[in-house]
Amino acid sequence: MNIQNINANGIEKIINKIKTCDNNKDINQCLSEMAKIIHCEYYLFAIIYPHSIIKPDVSIIDNYPEKWRKYYDDAGLLEYDPVVDYSKSHHSPINWNVFEKKTIKKESPNVIKEAQESGLITGFSFPIHTASNGFGMLSFAHSDKDIYTDSLFLHASTNVPLMLPSLVDNYQKINTTRKKSDSILTKREKECLAWASEGKSTWDISKILGCSERTVTFHLTNTQMKLNTTNR
Repeated sequence: MNIQNINANGIEKIINKIKTCDNNKDINQCLSEMAKIIHCEYYLFAIIYPHSIIKPDVSIIDNYPEKWRKYYDDAGLLEYDPVVDYSKSHHSPINWNVFEKKTIKKESPNVIKEAQESGLITGFSFPIHTASNGFGMLSFAHSDKDIYTDSLFLHASTNVPLMLPSLVDNYQKINTTRKKSDSILTKREKECLAWASEGKSTWDISKILGCSERTVTFHLTNTQMKLNTTNR
């Protein structure tokens, strides 16, 4: 596969579009367009706020395979992910093939290898650091094992850093506004949302709060509308 030169006008256009985003849905659309510009199939934008050692606050916008994301979360792979570990203390972009050469402890899962088995064959990441001690990464991946990763990585490393400041700034602006809007939620809406964030199903929440599943769905739907989100 030949990697075409990235169009400078396309980069400028996506940066301007990112600056005008009003919600996470708009951010998601920009990330999709960004991935196309650098000829990648998948993307993941994540910021981790270590408010709690036991359970950090993780914000993610991505189009990774759902099966992989579910397995990643259920298996607690965040703790073993070399990309996450690298992003904590680095600022330079990293090609995932670097991690393939490193020795993995027998008792630890090989996150890169498992990601490849789930369709994320090649990829690279750009570390992110925020003013509020948060960190994260903007990652791009592809399911084509024959793609020229080094060439792709070089093109992306030249252009993605131009987009990152606007992406991070506007994402934080949007979500700071969302957090402030939490005050408009009712007590019961907050309760339903809190249990949903713990992974509880609608049925679970209805039993915990002593109400019907229909009532829980009603409250969660209201929170989605008030917080301008696409799902719980």
